[in-house]
Amino acid sequence: MAVVDEVAVTGRRSVLADRANRGAALATALLFVANGAVFGAIVPRLPDLKDALDLGAAAFGLAMACYPAGALVGGLFSPLLMRRRSDGAVAVAMMVGASVAAMLVGLSPTVWVFAAILVAFGLCDAITDVAMNAHGIRVQTRHGSSLLNRFHALWSLGAVLGAAGGSVAAGLGGSVVAQMTVAGLLCAALALAALPLRLPAGVAETPDGRDLDRELDPGLDPHAASRTGTAPRTDTVRRHVPGARAMLLLVALGLLACSAELVEDFAQTWSAVYLRDVALLGAGLAGSGFVAVQGAQLLGRVAGDALVDRFGHVRVGRAGGLFVVAGAGAALVAPFVLDGPALFAVLLAGFVAAGWGIATVIPGAMLGADSVPGLVPGAGLAVLNWVMRVGFLVSPPLVGLIAEHAGMRWTVAPMVVGGALIVVLAGPLLGRNARGRVAA
Repeated sequence: MAVVDEVAVTGRRSVLADRANRGAALATALLFVANGAVFGAIVPRLPDLKDALDLGAAAFGLAMACYPAGALVGGLFSPLLMRRRSDGAVAVAMMVGASVAAMLVGLSPTVWVFAAILVAFGLCDAITDVAMNAHGIRVQTRHGSSLLNRFHALWSLGAVLGAAGGSVAAGLGGSVVAQMTVAGLLCAALALAALPLRLPAGVAETPDGRDLDRELDPGLDPHAASRTGTAPRTDTVRRHVPGARAMLLLVALGLLACSAELVEDFAQTWSAVYLRDVALLGAGLAGSGFVAVQGAQLLGRVAGDALVDRFGHVRVGRAGGLFVVAGAGAALVAPFVLDGPALFAVLLAGFVAAGWGIATVIPGAMLGADSVPGLVPGAGLAVLNWVMRVGFLVSPPLVGLIAEHAGMRWTVAPMVVGGALIVVLAGPLLGRNARGRVAA
C-alpha cells in the first residue's frame, strides 16, 4: 500500500510539475511578445512625431537618446527589485509601466515632454528586459533544452506585429494617440495574463550562485512537504564578490551585444526616416525596414537553436557578422547607384540580411552573461543590459550627427562596423556559452 501511495504521489507531482512548466513557458512567451509589440508599434510613427515636434535630425537623435538614458537607470535597479520580488512579477509590473508610457508618447506637446516619456519608457523597458530574460533562463533550465532563442523569436514576432499595425495606421492616416492607446492596452493585458503563470522565486542555489530550480519540484509550493513528505531545498549560500575578470567578461559580452544592437537601433529609430528621405517612400511603407529586420530576426531565432547545435556558437556568430557586413554594405552603396523600386528592393534585402545576421547574437551574449559565476540573481544580465543601454544611448545621437553632417545615406555605416566587430568577437566570447548550454 505504501508503495502504491508513493507512486500516486510521484505521479501527481509530475503532472503538477509539467503543468507549471508549461504555464511558466507561456508566461515568458506572453512577456516577450508584449515587449516586442509595444516597441514595434512606436517605430512607424517616429517620423510623424519628429515632424509634429519640428525636430531636425540631430535634435531628434538627442531626444531619442532619452530612452536609453532611462534604461541605464532602470538597469541599475533590476537586481535589487528581483531580490525583493520574483523575476516574473517584476517583469509583469514593469511591462505594464512600459505600456502606459507608450500610450502617452503621442500626447507629447513639446520635445521636453517627449523626452521625459522616453526616459520613463526606457526605465520600465530595461527592467522588463532583465527580468523576463532571467525568468526565461529559469524556464529553460527546468525544460532541459534550449528555449531562449525561441523566446527572443517571439519578441521579434511581437515587434513585427506591432510595427505592421503602426504602418497600417500611418498609411490610413490614423492618429498616433489612438494607435498607441490600443497597442498599449493590448500589451498591458498580455503582461497581466502572464502574472498567474509565472515561476515562483528561486529558493536554492549552488555555491557559485547558479539556480537549482531544475532539481526542485516546480509544481509544489514551499509548504508542500507536509502533503508529500518531500521538502524542497531552501538553502542559499553566500556568493563571492565578482572579480575584475568577471566584470571585464561581462563588459566584453556587452560590446558584442551592442554590435548587434547597432542594427536593431537603426531599424527602430532611423529606418522609417531613412526610407522616407532616401528611398522617398510614403508613410504606409516607411515602417517596412523595421519589419524586414525584425522579420528576418524572427526567422533566424526560430532556426537559431538548431543552427547552434549543428555548427556551434562561434561559427553561427561569425557567419551572422558577415551577413550584417554584406547587408549593411549593400544598403550603404545602393543609394549612390540606384533609385526607385530597385533601390527599395536592395535596401529591404540588405535589412533582411542584417536582421538574420544578428538573430542569435544577443541571446548568446545573455546566456554567456548568465553563466558567469559568483553573481546575485540577475546581476550578470543586469550588467550586460546596462552596457547594451550605453550603446543605445550613444547610437541615436551618433547617427543623428552623421545624418546632419554627411547625409542620411551614410547613416547605415555604423552597422557595417558592428558586423565586423561581431566577426572579431564571436570567437573569444560566444564559445563560452557552452557552460550555459550544459547548465540548461
